Amino acid sequence: MKQIIFTFLVVFLTACGYIPSSHMAGKTLGENVFLQINISKQDPQNSVYISDVLRESMLNKLGRSITSENEADSVIIVTMKDLKFTPMIYDKNGYVINYKAELYLEFKLRYKDGKEELVNTKGSYYFDINPNSVISDQARFEAIKNASRQAFDEFVSIVAIRGYR
Repeated sequence: MKQIIFTFLVVFLTACGYIPSSHMAGKTLGENVFLQINISKQDPQNSVYISDVLRESMLNKLGRSITSENEADSVIIVTMKDLKFTPMIYDKNGYVINYKAELYLEFKLRYKDGKEELVNTKGSYYFDINPNSVISDQARFEAIKNASRQAFDEFVSIVAIRGYR
């Protein structure tokens, strides 16, 4: 039964011309990418978290080499525009037990031909905390990491769509 389902999926995905978005985005960006993450003066610690996640995602999800600006096929400059933690759920005593982290990133793309474009993305992540406590550093890091990944995935999708045209 598993072989039948697997065979059906393979035939269906190849028949409809499915191309992974990471492949299309990679085609648009080129093989070598220069990635610059601007560190926020107001929030340097969180900017470092975001920087680590974006570099990891560039290597793992897109499989692109991060090179110097002179050798790059495209340049990506990332700026953190905003990071918010919003209370979402309260317990019966009025204490916050769930937050939503929202991260807004701006990606400035510069291609080898000199063309530039701006892509704004948003990532969000919901997480629980103990009643009557503050957000721990670990919970904050996890929230920023997951919101960064979601914002990067949105960026990849947008670039992939542009590469498909």
